Amino acid sequence: MGDEQIAQARLAYETLMGRVSDSHWYRVKKILQKHNLEITVKNVQLFADLRTKIPRSAIGVEGILTVYQKVNQILSKSKPLKGSEVLDLLHQYGVKPHQTTISRWFSPLGGFRRGKEYPPEKLHSVFVSALIYKAHFSTSKLPEQVNHG
Repeated sequence: MGDEQIAQARLAYETLMGRVSDSHWYRVKKILQKHNLEITVKNVQLFADLRTKIPRSAIGVEGILTVYQKVNQILSKSKPLKGSEVLDLLHQYGVKPHQTTISRWFSPLGGFRRGKEYPPEKLHSVFVSALIYKAHFSTSKLPEQVNHG
C-alpha cells in the first residue's frame, strides 16, 4: 500500500469528516488495520459513514466494525432470505426487538413482510442495525457462531 493510496484515503476521509489531526488519522488507520481492512478510499468512507450514522454508539466505531465483519460472514453464506428467516437468524443472536423497530430497519427495503424474500446484499443494513441494537441494549456478547438455515 503506497503513500499515494494512503494520501488519497486521508483526503477522502477528511472530505467527509472535515480536517483531522495527524493523531486522529493515526488512530483511524490503526483501527482499520486491526480489523484487517486496507487503508483505501472505500474503507475510510465506510468508517466515516459509520462514525456519522452512529456517532455516540455505546459500542463505539471499533465495535461497529466488528459487527460489520460479522454481518459480512453471515450474509456471504446466504441465499435470498424470507422475512421470517431473517427474524429467526436475529433471534439466534438474541435480538428480539419490538415490531416497530423491525419495521424501521426494513423501511429502506420497502417494509417488512414475513413471506417476502430479501437479497443478502440488501439485508446488510438490517443486520448491522440489529447487532448494534443488541450490543447497545444487552450486556451479553454476540455469539461467534449461529446456525444458518
